[in-house]
Amino acid sequence: MKILILILLFLVVYILFFFQWKKKNQSFYLKNRPIVFGHRGSPFYITENTIASFEKALDQNVDGLELDVRCTKDKKVIIFHDKNLKRLAGKNKNVKSLTLNEIKKIKLKNGEEIPQLEDIVPLLQKTKVINIEIKSDWLFSGFDTISKVISFIKINNLEKKCIVSSFNPLVLLKIKRISPTVIIGYLYNKKAIFHTWHNLVWMTRVRPDSLHIHYSLLDSWIVKWSRRQGLKINSYTINDEKVFKKAKIDGVFTDNKEYLK
Repeated sequence: MKILILILLFLVVYILFFFQWKKKNQSFYLKNRPIVFGHRGSPFYITENTIASFEKALDQNVDGLELDVRCTKDKKVIIFHDKNLKRLAGKNKNVKSLTLNEIKKIKLKNGEEIPQLEDIVPLLQKTKVINIEIKSDWLFSGFDTISKVISFIKINNLEKKCIVSSFNPLVLLKIKRISPTVIIGYLYNKKAIFHTWHNLVWMTRVRPDSLHIHYSLLDSWIVKWSRRQGLKINSYTINDEKVFKKAKIDGVFTDNKEYLK
């Protein structure tokens, strides 16, 4: 028993202070300030995750765009955050229960259609970086989106300007196995029981390039550990100038860049 305890203590010390992994080159980060992502576009003004919202964010001179993706019933990738359409389209239907053609017939509250992932292509040349978050509703979901997102990245030559993030570590592990060159952002799950240790264990398995964490946790121990690891720290969702100026981060997700002036 004593030997087992000593082994566990050794592993903890090793992970906390000595364990390292190689990070990918992320040249889109800036030295003089954090890069600014339009979080789902600019939803303060225009319905989130729509082309109009992304265009508004670009008009505000954000550095990059953040968007959420999930698959339809017929395995088409759409840009949409929620599992269900009710909040944004007024329809009590799950995305997974509808085909793309059925979804195309549904209008969002601003009158726009729900975009497909490829609809963002015309805007890519106007951004320094794009963050694609793969939505996952439980631990063993979201896998059907992975190969399509990777294909999108390669077809559009986005390997050096695209971060793929997820709250699901199994999704991130599968991405690394299929395409090791993809830049990985680990979304910190603060809802997990013993969330610091839960995330620490998963991060040592995933070995991400950046940590994406809520601004209320920027003073936490996991952030300090991540900095020692050489990870970039990106924080969501900051809509307050005072919080932004105080935060020591590499990137920020905001609903309206004007909040950060």
